[in-house]
Amino acid sequence: MWRLVLKALTAAGVAGSAQAQTVTSPAPERVSLTVYRAPNGGGTIDLHNLRGFAMVTETRRVKLPRGTSVVRFEGVAEGIVPVSAVVEGLPGGTIEKNRDARLLSPASLVDGTLGRQVTLTRTEKATGRQVSEEATIVAGPSPGVILQTGSGIEALRCSGLPEKLSFGELPAGLSAKPVLSVTTTSARAQTVTVTLTYLSSGFDWRASYVATMAPDGGSFDLFAWLTLANANPETFAGAQVQAVAGRLNRIWTQPVERAVAALRLVCFPQGTTTSDLREQRFEEADEIVVTGSRMAPPMMTAAFSPPAPPAPPAPPPPPEDLGDLKLYRVPERVTVSSRAQKQLALLSQARVPFERRYRKIIYPGQKIEAAPTDIVLALRNEKDAGLGVPLPAGDTALYAPRGNQRLLLGLGNMTDRAVGETLRLGAGVSSQVMVEQAVLPDRLVVLSVTNANPFPVAAEFPIAQAGGTIVSEGEPLAVVDGVPTWSPVIPANGTAELRYRY
Repeated sequence: MWRLVLKALTAAGVAGSAQAQTVTSPAPERVSLTVYRAPNGGGTIDLHNLRGFAMVTETRRVKLPRGTSVVRFEGVAEGIVPVSAVVEGLPGGTIEKNRDARLLSPASLVDGTLGRQVTLTRTEKATGRQVSEEATIVAGPSPGVILQTGSGIEALRCSGLPEKLSFGELPAGLSAKPVLSVTTTSARAQTVTVTLTYLSSGFDWRASYVATMAPDGGSFDLFAWLTLANANPETFAGAQVQAVAGRLNRIWTQPVERAVAALRLVCFPQGTTTSDLREQRFEEADEIVVTGSRMAPPMMTAAFSPPAPPAPPAPPPPPEDLGDLKLYRVPERVTVSSRAQKQLALLSQARVPFERRYRKIIYPGQKIEAAPTDIVLALRNEKDAGLGVPLPAGDTALYAPRGNQRLLLGLGNMTDRAVGETLRLGAGVSSQVMVEQAVLPDRLVVLSVTNANPFPVAAEFPIAQAGGTIVSEGEPLAVVDGVPTWSPVIPANGTAELRYRY
């Protein structure tokens, strides 16, 4: 008896799943991107190798029929991690979840049409006319496409004539966009608002700082760009963007590879013919897209004046605490294009005071002969010092105005800087302040510095000794950022000396 009931229930379940209707959601109505940086990310962004990721939240309207249905969410990010997907708003919940990696391509189109008729069009040598005939694909797509025509069996593009294939319909199971499908049920036909949230690879971001010195040389205006990169072939239009700074505990997950193979047609023995079927390609954007409008060129006639400059963008809001991480919100919705980078305003702070210092990292036991020092602009990241905001890691560029131009003084980079820490911007190299170090017996070191400037300068020399101890003769060294540091003020045309043991 129980076996009969079980068989009846199984048959009913199979019949119910066979009657499931397919509902397609082509695109989201709204989307939000929260982008996380790659671990140890720095330097130039490489769209071919993005190690960050994003949490994507999409809002969609879905028309559900009565009973069981399969909802296809088209246009999700190609780098989606299927196990991370969470669907909210379906009245019957989620019964099953699948990620379809079979995307439309020349190879998948040929593979899905095996044994079916297609239209073969070729150009006659004598007349130049295009002639079409029915053909059947009997093999392919690797290493080539084999057709059966009225003339017999032949390989595509091996006749020496221009040829192309036309397909009457799209094979089942292929999609031009990445698809996440879920199975659900509804007691009645209704339209619901669904929220789809998932993690996706193929994202990253960087911070880029631009500092412009004031004419008095005692402060600078600090501006920071958030450079966002998207390596996915999907564009996220009108997205609300957030960026998270800090380091997460993340376990690497194998991404779902696209089931798309290249279509390469080979004619033995020449191996020189190619296919008219175009492989799906994406144009990669090398240029950085900057928010804002470009100024139109001035009118050449006096009757019209140049258009007014666009309004400045809204100032970015201050960062928010996200546990030990920092969340930076972009105040307006932006379009994150496929295979491209985009720059957004991250920080703007005027008249930040600084102190010019001459700096060089010193290693105990290292012999140094007349080495130049690095010029850095040092400032405390505190509110009473003109800053006081968390600063994510990034590269730095320092400029100084000269007439109508801005001249580059130095390039550098910095790590994450919390409120209360010291920030340093590279401003070049100085041969006016030189440093020497002599190593004597019994681990005694003499560190000396000379100043050829006609004015006194402040210097700092971190003495990096991992796991060791630095003992100076005289006053003990101050510890700056966890490193014993000698910070002398060197008089004009003078010298200073430190003797220490390690």
